[in-house]
Amino acid sequence: MKTGMMTIALGGIGLAAFAGCAEPTAEPAPAAAPESPDGEPPAGNPDMVARVDLEPGHAVNFYEPSPGSLVVVETMSPGQKFVLTADAISDAVRAYSQLRPKDELPQALRAAYDRARSAESVPTTAPASGAGGGRPASAQPTAGTPGEIQQSLTSSPDPANFVDNDGGCDWGPRFSTCRVAWGGGFFAFANPATSGLCIVDHYAGNGVVIQVTSGSTISSVFQAVGTIAQYSLGAAGPNVLRRIDVTNAAGDAFHVGCRFGV
Repeated sequence: MKTGMMTIALGGIGLAAFAGCAEPTAEPAPAAAPESPDGEPPAGNPDMVARVDLEPGHAVNFYEPSPGSLVVVETMSPGQKFVLTADAISDAVRAYSQLRPKDELPQALRAAYDRARSAESVPTTAPASGAGGGRPASAQPTAGTPGEIQQSLTSSPDPANFVDNDGGCDWGPRFSTCRVAWGGGFFAFANPATSGLCIVDHYAGNGVVIQVTSGSTISSVFQAVGTIAQYSLGAAGPNVLRRIDVTNAAGDAFHVGCRFGV
């Protein structure tokens, strides 16, 4: 199985990269990504094929951790609003065109998109979907005092903002699931599915590792506490296994919701 690595270093957003199932270290968070023209990836990050900075703490990044695997991640700070709808974030070209309607699509993004769209569907005789892992945040051991790390009332154990404003528990035609005030880990999958979207509001703890599986490729991203992110589970189109795993979550608390076939 292929394993990709994505690097997210967006100033104060606090996402960093991990390959495979690697655990985050205790080293300081990476510095902000080098400045580059809007739409172009920063130097030194070969997995990023395009990026769009929307406002401080809010950006959309396009990654190709391995050929044929294209992942779109929109990350924001508490109190901000997602700009990409489910169908837009599942289609990288549509997402970029929505964000920058007057700009030409970056060549690197077009090439990655074409490779992802040409990926073959994987036939299956026993379609399946499911979710599990972890436990209510109040029932798991805590690491330190995670409640003191909350950065805003909009990112908190109260799931109202996650459900009502972020769409965290919205319905999906293939399969949908969500957990609120959760911890210790989580997974959700549909096999096969033509698209997938998951939202993670990580409101307390030390950071979690998000693993995105699309077909035979696994990409891992570290999501810092106090951030809210929505992840496309690969490029829409091919009918393949699509899955998310929230790992490295001992002592962390988060809301998470996924929908497939969006």
